Amino acid sequence: MEKFFEEVRSELRALVQAVQVIAKEARQVSQNLINTTSELLDNTDIKELLHIRDTKLGQIKPQLPGYNLDGKDYYFKNEIIAYIKANPKKYK
Repeated sequence: MEKFFEEVRSELRALVQAVQVIAKEARQVSQNLINTTSELLDNTDIKELLHIRDTKLGQIKPQLPGYNLDGKDYYFKNEIIAYIKANPKKYK
């Protein structure tokens, strides 16, 4: 009987360690998500960043790397900056 309980304790220790690893990874993912969302831009932010108006945004919008969530467009700031650097003639 004692051998059985020792096996159960061993399994519980392994389970606790696995849960701790998962919790650590979840905290890292959560922190990454917080960092990512702080760099999300919407259409208004894009217009301010690029110093353009609605008409110009409408022209370049299909070319921008963006995401649509609940009918609203969002962009990652680092992706927009990389796109502008790759296509400098369009923004002079």
